Amino acid sequence: MTFGVSMGKGASPARWSTPRFIKRGTGTWYRKYQSIRFLLTRDRRAVVDFLAAKYPFDFPRSERLRLLAHFTKTTNAVRGYHTLEEILTVCHHIFLCAGRKDLTVVECGAGSGSSTAKLSVATKIAGGRLVVFDSFRGIPENDEQHQLLDGRDLVFRRGAFKGRLTAVKKRVEEFGAPEVCSFHKGLFADTLSAFDGHVDVALFDVDLISSTEQCTSHFYPRLRDGGAIFSQDGHLRATVDLYSDAAYWARLGSPPRIDGLGTGKMLRIARRPH
Repeated sequence: MTFGVSMGKGASPARWSTPRFIKRGTGTWYRKYQSIRFLLTRDRRAVVDFLAAKYPFDFPRSERLRLLAHFTKTTNAVRGYHTLEEILTVCHHIFLCAGRKDLTVVECGAGSGSSTAKLSVATKIAGGRLVVFDSFRGIPENDEQHQLLDGRDLVFRRGAFKGRLTAVKKRVEEFGAPEVCSFHKGLFADTLSAFDGHVDVALFDVDLISSTEQCTSHFYPRLRDGGAIFSQDGHLRATVDLYSDAAYWARLGSPPRIDGLGTGKMLRIARRPH
């Protein structure tokens, strides 16, 4: 088990039990080295695309480079559960929506606050607001049994990926833009009803299929044309099954276009043009 997640027989427990002679946590030189290595290799294509992208506002390359440096600094200081490519994918869409009246970005599943800090900076640049939903107590009690797309079993234990609200706010104050943020603490079943407006961009990293269904059912009907919902749970078979169900989408009004379904971790959900 790691971070409250239990893997099936296909996992490698030795990876987590083998002594590590190099410190690898936040703030270490190893983590800084890995950030630079991934930026130049795994995430290179996303970085190049971001630097070359055209947006509906003046966003000089120098400012984009400063944003990349700031994201890297945040990654080195705060544990996160996303890659630079994944967060840039969401931020790219936020920037495409810049200038919209009442631009609204939603995050469901803040974890330790790394993604929240980054999203808040992007949202501020685009002139919007960020609305954050999380229990701030980690994964709630559940009896869900999951499988990864490769067939390995997975269980999310109560308390996994916990980030206290006070700690998340502190990290956003240090690395983000707290002035554009509002926070809703509690289970999604109890807190989503507080949101009754439109949404332009949303990021779900909620793990449980019950949470994925609750968040999607609430926000997809509120998604404005040209907006998008991103899910970081595309590696879970239950998520693929839910999003492949035509009857489910019929209940929400219309079937969307879903990029990455069945092939990747990051999914992009958008309304089909009429």
